[in-house]
Amino acid sequence: MQRSLRIFSSVFLCAALLGSALPALAIDIASTFNSGLTPTSAATAPAEMPVLYTGVMLRDMTVRETPDREAKAIDTVRPNEKINICSFTPEWVLVRTDKGMGYILRVQVTNVEPVNPSATLPYGAVKHLQIATVATDTAVYTTQDTAGSAWANLKAGSRISLWYIQDGWAKVPFQRGIGFVPVSALTDLTPVSPTAEYAQPGDLISAFTSFYDTKQTELNSGRIVNISVACGLISNVLQPGEKFSFNDVAGPYNRLTGYMPAPVLYEGTTMAGYGGGTCQVSTTLYNTLLQVPQGITIVHRRPHGPSGAKYVPHGVDAAVGTPTQNLIFENAYPFPVRIDAYAQDGALFVALYKI
Repeated sequence: MQRSLRIFSSVFLCAALLGSALPALAIDIASTFNSGLTPTSAATAPAEMPVLYTGVMLRDMTVRETPDREAKAIDTVRPNEKINICSFTPEWVLVRTDKGMGYILRVQVTNVEPVNPSATLPYGAVKHLQIATVATDTAVYTTQDTAGSAWANLKAGSRISLWYIQDGWAKVPFQRGIGFVPVSALTDLTPVSPTAEYAQPGDLISAFTSFYDTKQTELNSGRIVNISVACGLISNVLQPGEKFSFNDVAGPYNRLTGYMPAPVLYEGTTMAGYGGGTCQVSTTLYNTLLQVPQGITIVHRRPHGPSGAKYVPHGVDAAVGTPTQNLIFENAYPFPVRIDAYAQDGALFVALYKI
């Protein structure tokens, strides 16, 4: 919990400086705690830990003492049973049951809603506190050890968003896990404004990064091209009250728009089709938007299916490409916002700026 307290102290300092912005900052405080900073054992979770979300179970599941499939079982939950969620990581949710605190696999939970929407980010959203440019080739490591294994490699010039920095390491989401990047390999660190209202024109108010495969097979090469094409098309300014339809802006998904054949995920099945990879762009954009619910209203979003897309944690993917698969949102802020999407060498970065 020491790491949580360090992060909280910096957020509370911002709150003290901003004064009237304190209610809005409650959302950021909750999301900071949700960003993988849950206790490593349910036994160490504070008894007063609040319930932030409720959800419904999809199937029978064992509640574990630690976020480990082989950990000690402390309870069992049944299909359609309502659960109380106190926190989450990319793979697990920390729940409160009649027998105490424990962990359940996130993929087995559905219909998750915040208990207090005005004080908590939407389920799955995690506020990223900074962005950076990769200065020298490095890796996204599985642990805070450059001698250890790596999730992926990053090339100089790539842009990424960070949950936070501590002890020389930047913590980032990587698919359904957590990755670590040495700060010594980064440059141009830029903070994300605590709230959009506090931000000045030109300030960064939200950002998210997902990672994609860079192997040069025929279909995956097409996917890389499609990600880049979609990033260029959605990088736009959105006026107050204006709606954004991903399919209208990034489509049509055909050769004339610049798209190539690539794997497409539809209802859990993979097939080849023009525009494969654009769903990862819409998903990365969606995760950027989830961090600012005060000013961005999600009008329509649909996941890929019960299992979701594995390049982000379960429950936060956004499928596009058909009339029913689309990401539509509205700028409810009283000022314009600018979407900046950029993909390079396996890092897909989306940022939102106040204009």
